[in-house]
Amino acid sequence: MQQNIIVGLFNVPSEAYQAFSELKAYRQTHDSLIAQAVLVKKENGVITVADSTDFAENADEGAVTGGLLGALIGVLGGPVGMLLGGATGAVIGSSTGATVSLAEATLMESVSQKMINGDAAVIVLAQEASEVPADAFFGRFDTHVLRWSAESVQQEVLTAAEVEAELQRQAREELQQRRKAERKEKAEELKNSLKQKFEDLGKKSKADNQLRRCAFGQI
Repeated sequence: MQQNIIVGLFNVPSEAYQAFSELKAYRQTHDSLIAQAVLVKKENGVITVADSTDFAENADEGAVTGGLLGALIGVLGGPVGMLLGGATGAVIGSSTGATVSLAEATLMESVSQKMINGDAAVIVLAQEASEVPADAFFGRFDTHVLRWSAESVQQEVLTAAEVEAELQRQAREELQQRRKAERKEKAEELKNSLKQKFEDLGKKSKADNQLRRCAFGQI
C-alpha cells in the first residue's frame, strides 16, 4: 500500500467544485482509501482553501489544516508558492507536452505554475494498492491527475519551510540595510541643510555689519 498525495488539476474550475462535492461521498475500498481532501482555488495570485474534508470519523475540525495537507497548502499560499507561481519555464509548455512536463515537476511547481487566477484543484491524501479507483473518479472530469508519495511531499514542505525562512531573513536584512541607508541619507541632508542655513546666516550677518559700518561712517 502506497500513501500518496493525489492532485486533480481541473481545466474547468466548476468541475473541481462538483468533483469535490461528489468526493465527500467517495466509496472507500481496500485498494483506495482517502483520508483527507482539500479543494483549493487561486485568486489574486494566491492559493487558498475553498473547502476541506476529513474522512476519519473522529477527526476534529482542524485535522486537515493541521496535517500534511494543511502544511502543503500553507506553503503553496505563502512566499515560496507565489514565487513558483510567477516563474516560467519547462514545467508549463505546450498543450501537447504539458502532461509530461507536469509529471516531471515537484508537486509545488506543478500546482503553483499550472494554476492561474480563477482555477481550482482538488488535493487528496490517499492510501492506494491500486491507482485505478481514484483515476476513474477524476477521469470523469477534464483534468490532469498527478501523484507524489506522501513522503516526498513532506520533504518538499520541509525544504520550502527552510527556503521561506531564508527569504524572510534576507528580506529583514534588506529592510535594515535600506533603513540604514535612508537614515544616513536623511542625516546627510540635515547636515547640509544646517550648514547652508548657517552659511546664509553668516553672510547676512556680515552684510548687516557692513551696512552698519557704512552708516556710522556717514554720520
